[in-house]
Formats: sequence, C-alpha cells, structure tokens
Amino acid sequence: MASQSSHPAALYKLRKVTRISAIVILFLVVVGFFMPTDYRVERSVTINASRDQVYQDMLQGDRLPNWMFIQDGKVATSEGVLNKGDSVALFYDKTAEQGVLSVIESSEDVVRFDVRPKPKVNLVHNQIELQEVNGGTLVKWTIDGSLSAGLLSPYLAMFANDIAGSNFERSLQKLKELVELQR
Repeated sequence: MASQSSHPAALYKLRKVTRISAIVILFLVVVGFFMPTDYRVERSVTINASRDQVYQDMLQGDRLPNWMFIQDGKVATSEGVLNKGDSVALFYDKTAEQGVLSVIESSEDVVRFDVRPKPKVNLVHNQIELQEVNGGTLVKWTIDGSLSAGLLSPYLAMFANDIAGSNFERSLQKLKELVELQR
C-alpha cells in the first residue's frame, strides 16, 4: 500500500515539471517572435603587403581555396583572378549539395560577393574592404544576412557572431600567411 500512495505524489511532481517546461518553451517561442533574424559579423586583420598584392592574391582562383575556410567543405579552384560577375562552386564533404560564391563588385578598395551555401538557403552578403595602413593593408571582412530556420532563426542569429566569427578569423589568418609568404 505504501507504493500506491507514492504514485500520486510522483504523478503530481511529473505534472508540475511538465507544466513548468511547457511555460518555459512557450515563453521562448513568444520572445523569439520579437527578436530579429538578421545578423552581422565583422572581423579584420592587417597584412604586411601592399593593397594591390592582397587584392590579387585574395581573388586568385587557385589561391582562394587555400585561404577561405568553409566548414566541412571547400571552394572550387578556378583559373585566373575572379572579377565582377564570376562565380565559383562550394563543395561539401558530407553531402552532394553544392553552393556558389558570386562576385558582385571587385576593386582594390572593396570586394563584394554573395554566398549561397546550399540550394534553398538564404544568400549571405559579404564585403571585404582593403585599406592601406602603415605600410600594410587592413582587410576588413563583413557579412550580413537573414536566417530562415523557423523558430530557431532569432536564436541562431543571436549567436552568429560567435559561430561565423571564428571561421572568418581562421580565413583571414590563412590569407595573411598566404600573402606574406609570397613576399
């Protein structure tokens, strides 16, 4: 009989935990509706080379895959320097899907390109500014976009700076090493 009397107490605790969990989930969903799904990530590095050298090495089709880090993937190799209107494929290790990187604007001051990581995924707008500073070049990489991952979008956008930022830092460091090694 003692075991029968403990069941209602256990059921009461389970019901209480379930209700509290439901309230927390409902609260997070409601808060998510009022949070932005847009994100912006910015990173920079100074490279000890001329702006012209950084510009040429950065967009050289056979060097691009060596410095641009893509999580579980790689940029396809291409011939020559990428210019406005050029595109290059993005390949992934674990899937047959591929993305595309498309150059929108290209000058020694600024390079703008869009990345569609995979089909049916929103475009990610990228801008790399090149500024001469103290005998070197400041390379400032900025991305912005909007997520469409349902209820998770606002929460993913909130952490985009940390998630994507480390990938950009890795890419910029590789670009720095690549360009400075060429000198």
